[in-house]
Amino acid sequence: MLSLTVPMVAVFDTAFHQTMPEVARRYALPEELAVRHRIRRYGFHGIAHASLAYGYAANVGTPLKGLRLITLQLGNGCSVAAIDGGRSVETSMGFTPLEGLVMGTRSGDVDASIVSYLSAREKVEPGEVERWLNERSGLLGISGRSNDMKELLRAVEQDHDQRAEFAIELFCYRVRKYLGAYLAVLGGADAIVFGGGIGENAPEIRRRICLGMHWCGWRLDANRNTAAVGLKPGSGANISTDDSKALVYVVAADEETWIATETARCVRAIQ
Repeated sequence: MLSLTVPMVAVFDTAFHQTMPEVARRYALPEELAVRHRIRRYGFHGIAHASLAYGYAANVGTPLKGLRLITLQLGNGCSVAAIDGGRSVETSMGFTPLEGLVMGTRSGDVDASIVSYLSAREKVEPGEVERWLNERSGLLGISGRSNDMKELLRAVEQDHDQRAEFAIELFCYRVRKYLGAYLAVLGGADAIVFGGGIGENAPEIRRRICLGMHWCGWRLDANRNTAAVGLKPGSGANISTDDSKALVYVVAADEETWIATETARCVRAIQ
């Protein structure tokens, strides 16, 4: 039997984003409906984003309280967060993980009317369209080949696959679009932090994303970028040039340590 004297702690993936201001949490829906059904932007990947932010601060030796960061958790699921002084103030995922960036099989942002439109045209239930948006879209849907970024990059290099190339282009475009928006939210940023399977291990994707960000002074060092792969959890690497106006970093998220740290904090609080 489970001992009642052992404290149980749940560390939720949405918890880190509870600091978002009301203007970032709300959808422009009738308030009575939103309240009745608890519809709001919850955000996800919170454990990863917290780990990236704290990992960056630890690697550069700067207190997190004074930093404005944009963290990119790029994997099969993708999200971006704007973090001000260690507090999440905006993130791309919303009521569900479907909102935001293009992902492995998720569409990311779409016009909500597409659901009813496809439902009527394809003569399927709305729930089936939602399943398509979650499981058949994103990199997989655009490329018609794979949701694996490594495979798509290989298809472009070896087979000159144009659909794979476009899937990668759209993926990077959507990231840059959010980066620009979150620079506005934060009023500038001290660093952009890449994490996740793609963010940590795909120098070509990092290069493509940052290539369009020269206007804000972010510049990659090609050699540093190429070398920054396979980092140990919690470690980081600067991949920006010495004259870059903001640091561009890769941090290997250490979600297990973050969960353990939050668990210890909760246990201490109740003792």
